[in-house]
Amino acid sequence: MTTINSISDALKAAERALEAQGDARADLKESLAGYVKRLTSPDGPHALLWDSARQHINLAQLLLALGMTERSLSLADVTLRHMEIVEADREMFAPDTWNELGSLLAEHDDLDRARMVLMYALNRAQRRAAPELGRILANLSAASLRAGHPEDAAVWAQKAVAVLGRSYGADPEARLTADWVRVEAASNRRDIAELRRAIPDFAESVDWFITSLKGDDDPKAIAARSALAEARFRVAMAEQNDEQAEEQLGELEIAHLRAVALLGSEHQQTLIAQAALAAAEYEAAEGTDLCTSRRQQAVALLDDATAKAARTLGSDHSQTLELRAALADMRGDSAPSDELPYAIERVYTPEESSARNMTKGKAIRRERNMIRLVAHAGASFFLKDLRRFHPQLIHALNQGSYFYAIISSPWNSLAMFTKHDATAERPNSDNIVDIVVASDYYDKTFLPVLDSYRSLEQTYPGQVELRITHIDIPGSTLLTTHKGFFEPYITSNPERRTRRKFNVFEVEFHRDSRYYADSRAEFEVQWELASTLIQFQANEDQHKMALRDAVRAQSLDYLKSMRE
Repeated sequence: MTTINSISDALKAAERALEAQGDARADLKESLAGYVKRLTSPDGPHALLWDSARQHINLAQLLLALGMTERSLSLADVTLRHMEIVEADREMFAPDTWNELGSLLAEHDDLDRARMVLMYALNRAQRRAAPELGRILANLSAASLRAGHPEDAAVWAQKAVAVLGRSYGADPEARLTADWVRVEAASNRRDIAELRRAIPDFAESVDWFITSLKGDDDPKAIAARSALAEARFRVAMAEQNDEQAEEQLGELEIAHLRAVALLGSEHQQTLIAQAALAAAEYEAAEGTDLCTSRRQQAVALLDDATAKAARTLGSDHSQTLELRAALADMRGDSAPSDELPYAIERVYTPEESSARNMTKGKAIRRERNMIRLVAHAGASFFLKDLRRFHPQLIHALNQGSYFYAIISSPWNSLAMFTKHDATAERPNSDNIVDIVVASDYYDKTFLPVLDSYRSLEQTYPGQVELRITHIDIPGSTLLTTHKGFFEPYITSNPERRTRRKFNVFEVEFHRDSRYYADSRAEFEVQWELASTLIQFQANEDQHKMALRDAVRAQSLDYLKSMRE
């Protein structure tokens, strides 16, 4: 086995491993794994030195290229911690070193930390007027886009373009990245006007990158050609230019075939090209004679790409999740609801509360169309003091999304469960309304939710509507464009249905699940039967009377059973 005693030895061994095959590569990888294990061990004899941080980042990049993902990430983790500690009282590392580490973390799909590290690089580059400023901005824009922040990404990309100017020769790869993000962000926002403006710059940067730097067979060049064809296809479809759309569809097919031939069928860039082709084929099929068969082929193509992504990148990788969401949209659009499977993506238990909150919060924050909610009180969404989903809802509203919510009336039959103190007076037709009004649920949740709704309605006119139902709600349902969540209630007591910790379980399902279709249908029925706030307030005395009548009837039945 090859002996590795220093970072220089490790770099040489990693470079040799990339060129070697078979047993020779396996031997080098084993030696590298042993060295990195010693290097990253808290008790090991090796320690990272400030003047060799860049070498450790380079080694981590080579390990990733060798498929040694865990070793690469482990080394990146230790290097980041070391750099932060070294800089506790003074700046030691150049902006480009931070930039390289941020780019490495982005390759590992560790996007939050990548953006944080790239911000370190950006702040330092701005203070020093460093020549890497444009490249750092471009990388920050790409990481922001992949993290689901297209608005931020567009801003960073535009700043990168301003810094880089029209001189592609200065940094053709950074300029390609920035123009690429501009196109992707505009497409993500369905901003056809901006997409049309960004395409010529992107086309020019693609050509310059290929001719001056990497050549036509480079993975990034292949992916860029595919992205350019996809952008042109989007514009052609928006302009109803069928001839141009078919031409770009052909370019997407060529890009995919080239990716398969040069990179392999499971390479990440191949899967991106395959997904782009599937999406375009699905959209182009509308209104054609072979619409059904073409769409079925598109769904099968995207299904294949999603399965490969889960296998090669991991089921939680951002690219896999993006493909999974696109596949769910296609199936949800094309298949009759009664033919969709009862598929659950994940079940969250109370021990997984943080993961549940993160997933739901991300789904809300990313929504650009409509958020639907059915809940007992909706406090997690309306009340900012709970620090649950209110900030994400505000972000979605700021991006133009609509929020439609249905909550329970405090005067429905569940009010009879409000008092659970054995020493308290039993609810009856005379005191039931007073019991509800005196409850924490009514005073600290229901009324504040109404106040919050009124405030949101004023701030976002036409985007928010609340309705109140007199039908018992069995659980909380959240629906975004792509996902659904359902949490059943385990109690009928209104005070124990809100302002509480996650205590039952919650299921997550995608748009291509029968659960999503059923939930949508249920929401539409509830929405029609529920009262607007104006209607509820106009008829509130009648609802209170109906509650008293229900309690009276229940009491009569109880007394009758006792006599019998």
